[in-house]
Amino acid sequence: MTQNPVLFLPGTLCDERVWLPVWRQLAIVQRRYVPLQWAGTLEEMLALTGDRVLDGEKVHLIGFSMGGFIATQWACSNVEKVASLTLVAYNPKGLDEQELVRRRQLITMLKKGQFKPESPVYVNRFVHPEHQKNPDVTGVIQEMGKDLGRNTLLAQTAATTPRADLTSAIAKAPFPVNIIAAQDDEIVAFGDVQKVAASLPGATFFPIDRAGHMALLEKPSEIAAMLKEMYA
Repeated sequence: MTQNPVLFLPGTLCDERVWLPVWRQLAIVQRRYVPLQWAGTLEEMLALTGDRVLDGEKVHLIGFSMGGFIATQWACSNVEKVASLTLVAYNPKGLDEQELVRRRQLITMLKKGQFKPESPVYVNRFVHPEHQKNPDVTGVIQEMGKDLGRNTLLAQTAATTPRADLTSAIAKAPFPVNIIAAQDDEIVAFGDVQKVAASLPGATFFPIDRAGHMALLEKPSEIAAMLKEMYA
């Protein structure tokens, strides 16, 4: 695979555990992880990303969900340092009004202390029905939720809301763009992401069947194969 460093960014209320099943199937010489769970603001998330890139090198950025937003923001501001940008379960067009309303409600709920990551209601929205009884999927989501906790979710949600439409910036960027989307993602609509990918010059689109938003845990072998194809 590529000799360039590869930076992996997690999603909201996720840590390196969300990437582990994919990493186990990849032989990357310089794998780096951006611990977005350490950050409390958007500026801190971008700074953590930049801290993992050395002077004079180009890196492949791979961002999952919220990590896709951070990776895109950073890449478009540092094009000379980017070898490629890969987005998983993230729509560069930003958040629609319905999602903004949902996020405002979530922030209000979290401030009141209402957060139950062990609840099936919390998990099932992110996971395809075929995988909802798989402990390697739902168990990991629940464990990350318990360990990172309500305050992390509150900080990350507030820090990344709203999200600007970054499609124009990506379209002008000189680096290759890859977009991976799950057909049954209830958080990031597959059709919307597919349209964005078609509108971006030279972007490569990779669909995943029978997976939800947490495709990294649901279909790690498929995603690993896609990454191998990108970085062969």
